[in-house]
Amino acid sequence: MTIKVAIADDHPTLLAGMEHLLSSASGITLVGQATHSSELVELLGKFSCDVVVTDFSMPGGRYGDGLTLLRFMKRRFPSIRLIVLTSIENHGVMQGILDVGAMGVVSKSDDLEHVESAIRMAHLSHRYLSPKIQQLLEQAPAIHDADDKTKRLSKRETEVLRLYAEGLTVSEIGVRAGRSSKTISAQKMAAMKKLGLQHDADIFKYAQANGLVQASQTSQKNLQCDDESV
Repeated sequence: MTIKVAIADDHPTLLAGMEHLLSSASGITLVGQATHSSELVELLGKFSCDVVVTDFSMPGGRYGDGLTLLRFMKRRFPSIRLIVLTSIENHGVMQGILDVGAMGVVSKSDDLEHVESAIRMAHLSHRYLSPKIQQLLEQAPAIHDADDKTKRLSKRETEVLRLYAEGLTVSEIGVRAGRSSKTISAQKMAAMKKLGLQHDADIFKYAQANGLVQASQTSQKNLQCDDESV
């Protein structure tokens, strides 16, 4: 039985690597590839697909990325198994991905061959975690003292901070997440309070330190905040 697979990532080199890997995999057929959520949804509307392998941070599409995209995919294409490919190494984010219903998570720091294993396991309705992700999830989150201001963020609060650190405004996050600007602002402020963050620049430092975004995504925002504070 042939497993029909679609892949999505905003990095052409990684897409090419997955295409090369899957083209030689027995029993797997690549139905198409996408570089953002709009292309992915359009692709799935045209072709039958069993498994989707998608990047977690993939901005630019109409349907968002991260947990927002995963939730949308589960609603629109409930029969398709989802595998997430990511460079993020944050326990809360990984747990959120699994809670949304993804069948597998593969770290970009692991060998790309784990993608094929994840596809085969997902098609059998079995969960697959690459070694780095497995190790991350086995590590219990740090336990803080009762007086520590740091508390575990909700999935939505984590997603708001990630998108904000990537450069989206509160209004843009609201449109992407399907929630009002007032709600997004409240979630942002609640997250900052839990983490003891005082300024927007602190959000970018927190997001970078905890693997929510890449350093390149926050550098420009940090510069803007530093300029505004001068």
